[in-house]
Formats: sequence, structure tokens, C-alpha cells
Amino acid sequence: MRRVAIVLCAVLLIAGLAAGCATSNAIQSAREQLQKAKAAGADWSAPYEYNAADAYLGQAVFQAEKGDTKQADVFTKQSADYSAKALAIAKGGAK
Repeated sequence: MRRVAIVLCAVLLIAGLAAGCATSNAIQSAREQLQKAKAAGADWSAPYEYNAADAYLGQAVFQAEKGDTKQADVFTKQSADYSAKALAIAKGGAK
């Protein structure tokens, strides 16, 4: 009985760590996309989209720190979507 409990705890720990890593990677990817948008000048040419992406990224980080990975993933996706819109409006940056 004790062995089963230990194995169950180990499986839950591994699953929890894997979910945290996925969220961390998604947040880092969204952060990089926001930096690309800024480098393209989106903070001036698409201020609404750029600031929305930045705000959603901040909320994603906050939720991830709280441990709510599901909501963090939602905010991360919204941040990435707004970053992509800002980058498209900025036309990919200076040529």
C-alpha cells in the first residue's frame, strides 16, 4: 500500500513539473514575440495591439506565479495573438 502511494505521488509530481515547464516555455515564446514587435516599431505604429500584448503577458506571468497554469496559458495565447497583430501592422519592421 505504501509503495502505491509513493508511486502515485511521484507521478503527480512529474505531471505538475511538466505542466509548469510548458507554461514557462509558452511565456518565453510570447515574450520573444513581443520583443520582435517592439523591434519592428510596433510600440509606435500599433500602440493598442502592442500594449494589449504587453498587458496580457504581464497577466500570464502573474497567473503562472500564482500557480494557475490554465489561465496563464489563455493569457499567453492572447499576448501572442496581439503581438502578431502589432507586428503585421508594423509591417515586420524597418527595411
